Amino acid sequence: MIALTFDDGPNATATPRILDVLAERGVPATFFVLGSRAREHPELIARMLEAGHAVQPHCWESHQSHLEQSRADLEEDAARTLATLDGLGCPRPVLWRPPYGDVKDPDSYEAAAAHALQIVVWPLETCDWSDEHSVERILADIDSEARDDARLRADSVILMHDTPKTERLLRDLLDRIESRAHDVGLLARDNAAVVRGGPYRSGRPDRGRPSGTTISPNA
Repeated sequence: MIALTFDDGPNATATPRILDVLAERGVPATFFVLGSRAREHPELIARMLEAGHAVQPHCWESHQSHLEQSRADLEEDAARTLATLDGLGCPRPVLWRPPYGDVKDPDSYEAAAAHALQIVVWPLETCDWSDEHSVERILADIDSEARDDARLRADSVILMHDTPKTERLLRDLLDRIESRAHDVGLLARDNAAVVRGGPYRSGRPDRGRPSGTTISPNA
């Protein structure tokens, strides 16, 4: 089951268009939202829930790497975001995607456990956040499997963002998913993006170095 995931929303420009495409194609998605933006756009959170999408926490506002924060900071950030989502009527979240896919061991895991959350990253990175990656380049990378993290599989967890070009990317990506007869569903608690312990940088295990403060330019 492929899972479509979107980070950094909601916003008033890109998010409604993404929701339109998902409605037209009849597929669900999982949104990892910023708590501050969810508070600013309760109507978009309501629209996500009404359409059967999942709403999970990303961070509150700063989009700061976990590698630069203490366990107490991480717990407070998650708690504030979760409280906002609860106030907006969201079912209790079970997943947590850290900014940049950076995971600090053990602080990120302990903060997640304190809120009964499972940390997830992503196997497939679209790079839709980058001005250097046009829709054409992103799709070409996927078609040719140009990168290890550009391989579309039946269980792919696909990372996208609430950006202006994502509407078009999503349409073409869904065409490819349908042509390969893959199913699309919500991101389950047990999935291909679950972290398995240790530090992560840019959504990948970082076993050669201890956790530090390097920030990767994605997610």
